[in-house]
Order: sequence, then C-alpha cells, then structure tokens
Amino acid sequence: MNKFVYITVLAIIGLNITACRLAEHRDDLPKQTVDLFVRYLQPEKEYKAEAILLEGDSTPLAKSIRFPEGIRFIDKDMTEIQVTENLLRYSTQFGGEYLQSAKFAFQDKRRTAHTLTLTMQPLGDIQIDFPTDLNGQVQFSISNGGVLQQTESLVAVLTDRTGQTSTVTIQGPSTSGEYAFPLVSFGNPVKGNGEVYFVKKQVRNEQKGNLNVHLVEELYSASLAVKIP
Repeated sequence: MNKFVYITVLAIIGLNITACRLAEHRDDLPKQTVDLFVRYLQPEKEYKAEAILLEGDSTPLAKSIRFPEGIRFIDKDMTEIQVTENLLRYSTQFGGEYLQSAKFAFQDKRRTAHTLTLTMQPLGDIQIDFPTDLNGQVQFSISNGGVLQQTESLVAVLTDRTGQTSTVTIQGPSTSGEYAFPLVSFGNPVKGNGEVYFVKKQVRNEQKGNLNVHLVEELYSASLAVKIP
C-alpha cells in the first residue's frame, strides 16, 4: 500500500514538472502582434480592411507570418498578399452599410481563436460655419457619433480652391458633438471656395493572452462646401 502511494506521488510530481516545462516552453515562444486597419467611406458606403500578423520579441525585428486559418472581417475572407519578401498582408474591400459591431475573426500561430469587435459610432449629419474674417472661429456640430472617447480623435481636412490641404485634429475625450477652433489653426488657406470633410479615428491597443492587438479604425464623412474669408 505504501509503495503504491509513493509511486502515485512520484507520478503526480512528474506530471506537474512536465506541465511547468510545457508552460515555460509556451512562454518562451516569440511574441505575436496583430495589426488591424479598417477604413469606411460613409458617402460611398465602402469598407477596406487590412491585417498583418507579426512574430518577434520587438516590433522592429518582428517578421510578418501567415494566419494559420486565414482571417475574416465581417463575413468576408481576407486575401493574402505577399507585399515584399518580409511583408505578408491580408486585405479585403467591399461595399455595404456600416456595422458598428463588425468583427475580425482569426487564429494566432498557437491556434488560439480570437475575435475583435469594432466599437466606433458612425458620424451623423454635420453642420459647419466658417467665420467672415481670418481671426474668427470655425464652428461645427455632429448630430450623432460626435462625442469622442478617450481612444478617438476627429480630423477636419480643409482643401482650398488651389487644392492645398490642411488639417486640424481634435483629440478625445469630449462631452458633446459641438466644437469650435480658430480658423488660423488651418494655417494660411487661400481665400475663396473650399471643401471640408472629417475623419473620425480610433486607435486601440489590447492584450489578448500572448497576443498584442493594435487596431486603427477610420470613418470618412462627405465633403462640405465652405467659404474661406
């Protein structure tokens, strides 16, 4: 009886040691990072999504590798593209209504399944007023989706009649969808007719087990006609 107990204890100890060694081995595997990008053009109702899976202990030394089972965005399989010898990218582009809860679905190199859900609200109707002189304030309001979270920003892109482009970035968080900033923040745009559109951007960094996730999502509004004083 004592001999049986002794053998059993040794077996348990052996299993624990093996499990620890396996855990250590898994921890010793190179770090993995997935870079995800989504762009949505609201007027055209067009999605573009890209993904790269990187393996390496540091980003500068990391190399892009294949997703074991590929990767899907919403219900679309993303196409594998060999950009360069060391860069492998997955991409898809299609039309459709904006889905606030759209998801990426993939497995990392360890065959662990992951899903990542988008959380950014689309932009509603935008009203914008330009001042009558260069010392005035640009004022605009967004009916829905204009309140920015901590991870979000809003970029106003102005194009003057010569085609010169300048930008102003508003960093979240914000408490309402109403904003104002000095016209001179655009620099020195040429007087006359111009156009403004807005890009709402979200940057998220998450840790999912042994995987670092970096997500950038951008929403583009329609262009609005303005008069530059």
